[in-house]
Amino acid sequence: MGILDTFDLYRRGEGGKIFISITNYGMTFSKSCVEKLNYPEFVHVFFEQEGKRMAIAPCTEDSEARGFVRDQSAPRAGFVRWNDRKLIQHAVSLANIELGKRGVRIYGEYISDDNVLVFDLKVYTPIGKQNETQDFLE
Repeated sequence: MGILDTFDLYRRGEGGKIFISITNYGMTFSKSCVEKLNYPEFVHVFFEQEGKRMAIAPCTEDSEARGFVRDQSAPRAGFVRWNDRKLIQHAVSLANIELGKRGVRIYGEYISDDNVLVFDLKVYTPIGKQNETQDFLE
């Protein structure tokens, strides 16, 4: 019996957190977001008005598709950043998010049956205060 017989191999990508960071200047998807969706070239962005949620799902290129991952081997392929102020403003105003000086982090979940990432915009953490989650559920 070897020393590692009772250990489990830690697999990269299993421990990453799915989140987006939103600042006044951009929206950044974590490396785990990109990995869970399997590095899609294009995604659709969805908003749910009543639940104040945002979702992204891989898609083929069409008039509503947004570029997501251009080249998986590129040095910055670990995350995706969008600098679309209209999109940021839409997300922020939907859930009355207070960005503050440094922005916010919003954790999400991967729904494997639908291959989609879902983010509850009502629950966020100001960047720099990772242990103090702001919960604005009504």
